[in-house]
Amino acid sequence: MWLQQAIRWFLPEEAKFFDFINAASEASHWAAELLQELLKATNRDQRQSLVERIRDAEHDGDKAMKDMADALDQTFVTPFDREDLYTLTNKIESVSDIISATATHISVHQMDSIPDGSRELGELIVKCTQQSRDAARLLNDHGQADKVRAACRSLHYLEHEADIIFRMRLGDLFAREKDAIQLIKHKEFLEGLENTVDQCAMVGNAMEAILIKNG
Repeated sequence: MWLQQAIRWFLPEEAKFFDFINAASEASHWAAELLQELLKATNRDQRQSLVERIRDAEHDGDKAMKDMADALDQTFVTPFDREDLYTLTNKIESVSDIISATATHISVHQMDSIPDGSRELGELIVKCTQQSRDAARLLNDHGQADKVRAACRSLHYLEHEADIIFRMRLGDLFAREKDAIQLIKHKEFLEGLENTVDQCAMVGNAMEAILIKNG
């Protein structure tokens, strides 16, 4: 019995690690799609329901992160460097964290309106999480490395596009909004959306680091 346990500890169970990465990326994409719905919602009850569902997606991401950490503690040999696996899962899970925190602004700050540019940024977030999700599914197949790299390049392009939208909409907000409290609420909300796209680009960086080390 002890020998079998020792063998299981030394031999990598590759599938489970990629399962946890995929679970985290699915959670982030689900949160992004719910955020997009939230940005189109027209009444307070509907918004609150969507905020709660986004929290559920965040919890799924948290579980994937915990599962990864536990698996790394219990396995001696891993398919990639254990620090890289942890970092990538953490970066992906952080996307759903930021989405949840940004969505919560709507209920906590009792926002009856969202700032211009929110829906544009929301669409980019969905595209980003879709790219990272699709790339995560290919990460364990060395023959698909070029497709993973292409997805990472797309994430950087989307980050650049989001930066442009954010700067333009923030400038418009400061130029037109006269209510200081409303200005702060809308500014923080736009920053949360922009930070989400930035975090998605960091997911791309983590994937590229794995490809470089294991190419």
